[in-house]
Amino acid sequence: MRTRPDSPSLRQLRAFEAVARCTSIGGAAKELGLSQPAVTQMIAQLETVLAVSLLERRRSGSFLTPLGSVLLPRVQRLFAHIQSALCDPTIGASLSGRETIKSVENKITDTHVRALTAIAESGSFEAAARRFNISQPALHRSARDLERVVRRSLYQRIARGLAPTDQAREFARRLKVALRELEYGIEEIRAAQGVFTSRITVGNIPHSGTHLLSTTITRFLAIYPRASVHVVDGPYEVLLDTLRAGDLDLLFGVLRRPAWATDVREEFLFSNPYAVFVGRQHPLTRVRKITLRELARYGWILPTRGAPRREAFERLFAGSAHCPTVRIETTSLEIYKSILATSNMIALLSTVVEAQLGEALTILPFDSSALERNDGVASRADWQPTLLHQQFLELLRKEAQQYQQARTVPADLNRRSLAQAL
Repeated sequence: MRTRPDSPSLRQLRAFEAVARCTSIGGAAKELGLSQPAVTQMIAQLETVLAVSLLERRRSGSFLTPLGSVLLPRVQRLFAHIQSALCDPTIGASLSGRETIKSVENKITDTHVRALTAIAESGSFEAAARRFNISQPALHRSARDLERVVRRSLYQRIARGLAPTDQAREFARRLKVALRELEYGIEEIRAAQGVFTSRITVGNIPHSGTHLLSTTITRFLAIYPRASVHVVDGPYEVLLDTLRAGDLDLLFGVLRRPAWATDVREEFLFSNPYAVFVGRQHPLTRVRKITLRELARYGWILPTRGAPRREAFERLFAGSAHCPTVRIETTSLEIYKSILATSNMIALLSTVVEAQLGEALTILPFDSSALERNDGVASRADWQPTLLHQQFLELLRKEAQQYQQARTVPADLNRRSLAQAL
């Protein structure tokens, strides 16, 4: 959502896209139903806001400058996102007469977008007005006007007043993703000017390879000291929604995309299997061959149902006559460390966090296909990364590859040593 009054407006961006496509102020003005002076003024305002020249005026027409060529694809993607949302039968516009999706999209304003996203994020008109310091009458006018534009009911009455429908929330999400293209476009303009000030926003799932991520961030910022990285920690479901809404660029951690999230793609980076962790004083550290029966004799500490580790635990004991009790449910790594070090409880944790747990804990020699886990990154399926996003991803891939090789080589050596001994 555009938050600064000096940010480019949708009207200015439409004028820029039309002039670039028509290579003519007059052609763009005719298409947009505006006067030539109005279009000229919008282009001038846009160039002033961005502090760059986007179009070169010649006798034969108006043509893109090099920086205009950088911005145009992002602006086109922005409007393509909006039109795609309007085409979606579950949330899109209800056309009438000679209306087209393009004509409806042309009527959507920044005020419409601000109102809808504020209401969708806050859950009600009252909360949105309070949170974003907008008067309720102004909010109602913008909200109702957007309903008139798209010819769809976007709000429903609840006990506390009016609230967004599911369709409105989805429409707001798609609009936010669309406006991310403008942010990327501005970052790409600055990069073309030699100013690398991009902000990479990464979601980090608990108990992921934070060492890999932190090393990547350190190396990335060494290359681009004026860039920044914002890491958002949280549960997978919350981070997935944040990614889909355009507030995250990447989501790092265990790969577990639900089947319904078709707008998200995943990339495998490294194998990160779960292991059975206990304190070094645990009785099972003195057992040579550990079985499910032995593991079931002790209480376990795990996350709640639905988490990948909990599902791995359930797969491990599925069909077994011996089923242990989960005594503590948490995702706090500090609690795991403290409980395991001072009790005989057992936990499943990914092997990549072993270095973060200290010397008080150890991994039991127990293996099972039920403990397999793959880690990587998730992004929006239609995401077009900027140059700096690509550089960050490449550094992360290299870190993951080095980690995978470091784990694989010792295992191969152990297998060869065992074969030689036999």
